[in-house]
Amino acid sequence: MIFLDSTVLAAAGATAAWLLFLRAVLRNPWNNALVCAWLCALLVAFGLYFGLLEYGAEATRPLPLWARISATTQHVCTVVGLYSGYSAYAFLVHEHREAVRRTVRQAWVLAATLTLMVIPAVLADPGDFTAAHLGRYSESSLAAGYLVVFTIYAGVIVGALAKTSWTWSRRADDHWIRRGLLAGTAGLLAGVLYFLLHAAYLTLAVTGHQPAAKEGSLIGWLLAVAVPLSLSGLTAPLWGPRLSQVRAWWWAYHAHRRLHPLWAELTGAFPRVRLSLPESRPGSRLRTPSPRAGRTARALARWDERWSPLHRHFDLRLHLRVMQIWDARRALLGHCRDADYRRALSESTLPGPRRAAHAEAVMLAAGLRRYRAGQSPGEPGGHHAEPPRPGSRPPGGCGLAGAGRQVAPRHRTA
Repeated sequence: MIFLDSTVLAAAGATAAWLLFLRAVLRNPWNNALVCAWLCALLVAFGLYFGLLEYGAEATRPLPLWARISATTQHVCTVVGLYSGYSAYAFLVHEHREAVRRTVRQAWVLAATLTLMVIPAVLADPGDFTAAHLGRYSESSLAAGYLVVFTIYAGVIVGALAKTSWTWSRRADDHWIRRGLLAGTAGLLAGVLYFLLHAAYLTLAVTGHQPAAKEGSLIGWLLAVAVPLSLSGLTAPLWGPRLSQVRAWWWAYHAHRRLHPLWAELTGAFPRVRLSLPESRPGSRLRTPSPRAGRTARALARWDERWSPLHRHFDLRLHLRVMQIWDARRALLGHCRDADYRRALSESTLPGPRRAAHAEAVMLAAGLRRYRAGQSPGEPGGHHAEPPRPGSRPPGGCGLAGAGRQVAPRHRTA
């Protein structure tokens, strides 16, 4: 399938990168590193687009003029794009004056490289250019020379970028910047391997040892790995924090739902500890005055309490839910027995913190049964556990989160 071709996959990754950078550039057009990174992704993508235009052109021998122009433009866009990537890293890791000095110096190297590339490509006759395009470098002279210049320059730039990315990945404090630099290093190393193999093919062809395997089938997939991985690492500071926000929301929502059985049992017995919290937007919009408004309101309230994922500030709602559970637990301790806790602790076969969570759940379930049966408190309260520290997360399956799975079933069978 054409969609699984290595050039198509690389072009898709580069397109996604420059579109993502475009939004950031429009918001901050004076950030030199951001503009250079956008130009890098854009030019690499256009170089791949021109490469896609040449598909099927080799069926015509020699190559038509438009195919030769497209191939030359592809390599020019790639070289300028790599220079833009070098400039982006320069502005990222150096102060402005030093970054300008390095980019100007590299611009002279780029100008010399483009001259040594374009002149042989223009002077090469159609047959010479076609032989180089098809990988028969031993039958080509001028066009093969222009590919040698391209390979040397691109390989050196990609290697320098890989070294810079690896060096600064160990110094970055931000998690997503460090991860992006490491991903970029992996992609750039794949690019280095791509150009090394390309140079090996050129060298073997010049020495008269034409390899049996086709160049494209051997190193084509390195391009599909190098381009998307490098550019995704470069864009990681843009989309990474949003992914962290989604992960934090999912943790809060999952914990909020897991705590609901425990919260419903304890605050149902002591409704005074409940706090009136804002509804979700769907709940507030669906609440309409009607004869059945009371039943609808109760159903929407139950939906908001347990299922609705559309609440804002889920971390605050989770914190308040934990506090309400601890307030209700404190009110229930007069009906709890420490003997229930010790007996459940000795009988439990669960490991580590799960054992204590199970024992506390048994104690609270017994206390709830006494409270709802109207039994007097009798002896003083049961086991006094320490409340969680502000900002701490209960480990999965233990503490209050684990107790929530134990209290409700035991009470329902009572």
